Amino acid sequence: MNCAICETPLKNDLFAAVTGEPVCSICKINYIGGLPTTPERIQSACDTLGLKDGEFLSQDNAAEAARILGMKL
Repeated sequence: MNCAICETPLKNDLFAAVTGEPVCSICKINYIGGLPTTPERIQSACDTLGLKDGEFLSQDNAAEAARILGMKL
């Protein structure tokens, strides 16, 4: 199974593996926040990002995690 926003394999994301969320930790922080993850919130995030059906966000999750944590990669 992959992240519903960026298509990162969820088995590679500790947060998603532990919580069973349909999004990876980076997408949860950046696009869902502390709210419960619902299909409507995922769709809203995709709409905001301008993603069409079948399209996914392209991002470097390691670099994004370093940025969020204020660290250099």
